[in-house]
Amino acid sequence: MFESLFKYSREDYARGEIVFINDWPEWLLYALVVVAVIAVAAGLYRRRSHASTFVLLSIGMLQLAMIAVVMFILLQPTLSSQVMRDGENSVALALDNSASMAHGLTESRFVAARQNLNNAIQADTLQNLSLRHYELGDSAELVDSFLSSIPTENATSMAGGLLRILDEARFSPLAAVVLASDGADTNGGLSADELAEIAAFGVPIHTIGVGREAMPEDIELSNVTVPDNSLPGSTVSARVTIRHDQAANARIKVYDGDNLVQLMPIELSADSTVTTAWVDVALNEAGPHQLGFSVESDAVEPESRNNERATLINVANEDYRILYYEGEPRWEYKFLRRSIAHDDDLNVATLLRVSPNKFYRQGIDDALQLQDGFPQSRDELFTYDALIIGSVEAASLTTEQQEIIRDFVSNRGGSLLMLAGPNGLGNGGWGQSALASVLPTSLPATTIDSFHRLKSTVSLTAQGADNQILRFASDSDENRDAWRELPQVADYQLTGSLKPAAVTLLNAETDAGQTPLLVTQAFGRGHAFILATGGTWRWQMSLPVEDQKHETFWRQLLRALVASAPENVSLAANPGKDDISIELRAEFRDAAFRPVNDVGVTTIASHESGESISILMRPDEAEPGVFLGQLTPPQSGTWYFEAVAESEGEPVAVARASILHATGQAEHFGFRRNSGLLQRLALATGGQYFADGDLSELPDLLRYSSSGITETEHKSIWDSPAFYLLLLLLKSSEWMLRRRWSSI
Repeated sequence: MFESLFKYSREDYARGEIVFINDWPEWLLYALVVVAVIAVAAGLYRRRSHASTFVLLSIGMLQLAMIAVVMFILLQPTLSSQVMRDGENSVALALDNSASMAHGLTESRFVAARQNLNNAIQADTLQNLSLRHYELGDSAELVDSFLSSIPTENATSMAGGLLRILDEARFSPLAAVVLASDGADTNGGLSADELAEIAAFGVPIHTIGVGREAMPEDIELSNVTVPDNSLPGSTVSARVTIRHDQAANARIKVYDGDNLVQLMPIELSADSTVTTAWVDVALNEAGPHQLGFSVESDAVEPESRNNERATLINVANEDYRILYYEGEPRWEYKFLRRSIAHDDDLNVATLLRVSPNKFYRQGIDDALQLQDGFPQSRDELFTYDALIIGSVEAASLTTEQQEIIRDFVSNRGGSLLMLAGPNGLGNGGWGQSALASVLPTSLPATTIDSFHRLKSTVSLTAQGADNQILRFASDSDENRDAWRELPQVADYQLTGSLKPAAVTLLNAETDAGQTPLLVTQAFGRGHAFILATGGTWRWQMSLPVEDQKHETFWRQLLRALVASAPENVSLAANPGKDDISIELRAEFRDAAFRPVNDVGVTTIASHESGESISILMRPDEAEPGVFLGQLTPPQSGTWYFEAVAESEGEPVAVARASILHATGQAEHFGFRRNSGLLQRLALATGGQYFADGDLSELPDLLRYSSSGITETEHKSIWDSPAFYLLLLLLKSSEWMLRRRWSSI
């Protein structure tokens, strides 16, 4: 309709500006306006006795409007716009040919995307543009046409592919890029930096989204999170995330190798598209454990490959060392040691002060260990993985020893657990010590007696309910019930205000209200905990002999302390962002955990089949002591890595890691249409997003692209039907008014 009245489309008018071919002098225009006004006024003035002022003004306005339209036409208005110069510009057509594009109901996304691109270039106005065809997967590849293209790429990198297209056209006039895709990016999506780099080329990218945003028939095991390492006899909690678009009843299965070790029913709610569950898996034996997770429902799914994930956990058979520094013999000390007496993986050396200058040592390896009291050097303290400080004053340690403890947490990556007591926490002056910055709370001053010998009930927080440390039962409701049934603790201590990064896992319900009982925060490479009670021993005294909750609590807490403490030599193997490569990170530190840089590092990668590959690691310029490498595995399966650090040709340290790698599986996860990514890409580059189907505006967008070589185009609009219809309307209105008011 618009084009019928004004000759050209709305896009033509939006992109252009109106200019006049007849450039009349300005004085002539003013003169014509004055003459027209005088002539109309004179004619009406002669009829003033026959009509009212309102009638005369109405007729006069219509006559002046008609004269204005005539003058506008006589000036010959023309639409001036910048358009692509014929034969000198190109448009890049990018077709996503990754494996996720093979999905679809009646036809695949790939077929729909290819048809959309073909439709987009059929307009007559685009016949003089040169077309460049690209297949976009992990990168972008220039092809002659899309006739032989098939969706088989194992990964999708929007940023990598688009940057290659734009870089190849850096010195040629590229008008625009038209991308047809489902937006499923296995490389982690488009970061702000990547969007800025793409937008810096100044080429608009128009995106066409294909596929469905919701897939009611599909259930996807989108993520499984487990710790990289564990201790023998531990139970790890796997965080399983399931994506779904409708309510369903499902089952989570966990395999340790070929053995089914867990089967858990789960209800997928209609109120959310993501359901998260915690699954407990017992790992009794040392060595690598390949855990397989799967989710099943009663419905038949068109894509079942996204229902399974596998991961590898290394169960290390090592002795972990904990130093427990206590200021007085008390029940908590006795029952803590008793609770882990049969845990062969935890070696707790205790230093109990029995008089101002006398200590009682337990759990030591030899007579020299801790013979001078609390460690006075980094080398001595850093041999431990965790440190517990009980009811003892900060003044019992020198400022230098306190600073060593701070470095133990921050640099060595050890864990610190502070226990409540008459001389502990705020009462012991720790809030004013060199350790104050490490702790998760701002402890009260020593002038305030924060320790109370009053019983209190322990309650789980929302964060605590999800934490493996506080797990008595795999079912969340059963676990909460178990905590509610626990006897009260014998005492509690006020911890002061929480710091911004602190997380409260347990609360104490007291007569004065609720107060944090177990609080933690990360500090540097390590973690700090506060357990604001010295009375968990009441659990052991009040519960039946066969009840193991007290032992379980302390075993899980102490195992969590040492599990997060890194070794001085470590190697991590993680999946790359592209799901094709494996990223390697080796870190070498000396016994005092100072970075070691003067070494060369080589990593040997070995596949379970026996194939070996050597990888030269490069130093990380941003982080001393860290060496980085990358491997693109030639086959899937379990890969074992051994990083060897050499100095003057001699090996000085070795670190090991392993990973279960499956190439190309990421394309079957997260394959719902990501409209948000495609919209952000179009918006950042000055392009436009199109849903599958309606591309009517695309030809005009390409013709008026701000990129490429342009020229000025003039289109006359003085003969548009709208102007003559307006003249007819104005004259008809005047005639009708004159007929109605016959007096004029």
